[in-house]
Amino acid sequence: MKLQFLHKYLTRNIKFSVHEAKEFLKLWHYHPELELVYIVEGEGTLYAGDFIGEYKKDDIFILGQNVPHMFYSKYSNENTKISKAYVFHINESFLSSNSKDLPEFSFLKQIVTLSKRGVLFRQPENIHIRQILDNIDSESHSENALNVLNILLKLSKYGKYTSLGSLTWLNYYKISEKRVNDAVEYIMLHFKEDITLGKVAERSGMNKSAFCRYFKKSTGKPFITFLNEFRINYSCKLLLETSPVKTISEVSYLSGFNSLSYFNRTFKKINNVSPSQYQAMKSNALYQE
Repeated sequence: MKLQFLHKYLTRNIKFSVHEAKEFLKLWHYHPELELVYIVEGEGTLYAGDFIGEYKKDDIFILGQNVPHMFYSKYSNENTKISKAYVFHINESFLSSNSKDLPEFSFLKQIVTLSKRGVLFRQPENIHIRQILDNIDSESHSENALNVLNILLKLSKYGKYTSLGSLTWLNYYKISEKRVNDAVEYIMLHFKEDITLGKVAERSGMNKSAFCRYFKKSTGKPFITFLNEFRINYSCKLLLETSPVKTISEVSYLSGFNSLSYFNRTFKKINNVSPSQYQAMKSNALYQE
């Protein structure tokens, strides 16, 4: 799985499309357009920058310019399941210029800033945005522009949202760094396995010391920290699954940790709570919703 540049061939500032199939495009990719995604049907795993987590029905995502991402569908082999999403691709200059020149559109600056890390909106109010999207005519370009502005205005007023990629990733990551991209892709594909520093360094054509210096300079994080955070992000996703509920030991193993005690220590260091506390807190929150 190589990071791919995906050309959207926009002839206008905004393009609306409906994606419906057994699974979404299984491609780790990036593009210069900002992407607004409404999940109509389906669930699975979203990879965005250094984030890994779940997506599900009625989630809204905004992914900024050149944020690497992939929606990995959960039920790709089941004939009765489909994945469906409403998607806008938007030239970032359309948002930036309007927010700069027109004070009435200053909210767009907030949206562009949030999009740089990727952002998730998971609120009951999303259904009102779904109603707008259900009635969009993809050929009506002027109406599409107004609909995008209306949707982004509504999202800018949300009090709650979840940023995806880390600030460290935002500040250090460069799409042009091929070696670090190769290393990140290798982690994405093999984080559940026994990954060694020596193996990744060798793939990058460096000795371990040189690779460690290069990786930290390029990502802002030591290699083992990046790997552990990626695994812990995935473990958070597993801890929220309810069909079936997994034990802490199962989650540890499925996330690539060979030691349960090391998993518990690492999880608490990153999230400030133990895996069992996290699972209980999130389950209670979902139940209250």
